[in-house]
Amino acid sequence: MHIGKAAELTGATRKAIRHYEAIGLIPVPGRVGKYRVYAEKDLALIGMIRRAQSVGFTLAEMKQLVAHKARYGSFPLEMADEMIQRKREYLRREASRLARQDECLKALREELHAAFPPSTCTDE
Repeated sequence: MHIGKAAELTGATRKAIRHYEAIGLIPVPGRVGKYRVYAEKDLALIGMIRRAQSVGFTLAEMKQLVAHKARYGSFPLEMADEMIQRKREYLRREASRLARQDECLKALREELHAAFPPSTCTDE
């Protein structure tokens, strides 16, 4: 299938797909004439890249996995598991930090309301 259909089916833009090719995240597809022709396996890989990006992985992080697969011929599942675990640990720390920040904001609001009570207007 051509790049337009691949983009439509994966939700990636044509530009993104070309970028994935340029940086080596996906193999350069075959061509029919001047048109790129993508296979189902390409769509699966593009979908995985988009899914990984949606949960916070960078293209550089994903490139490590692709490079390992190219070098050794198998997907580095253990490496991927470690990367996912590190990302989850980071998210837990960030969630904790945000919860503390939220508590500080609540306390600040209470302090402001105590220091500057809302005025009540009375018509006399």
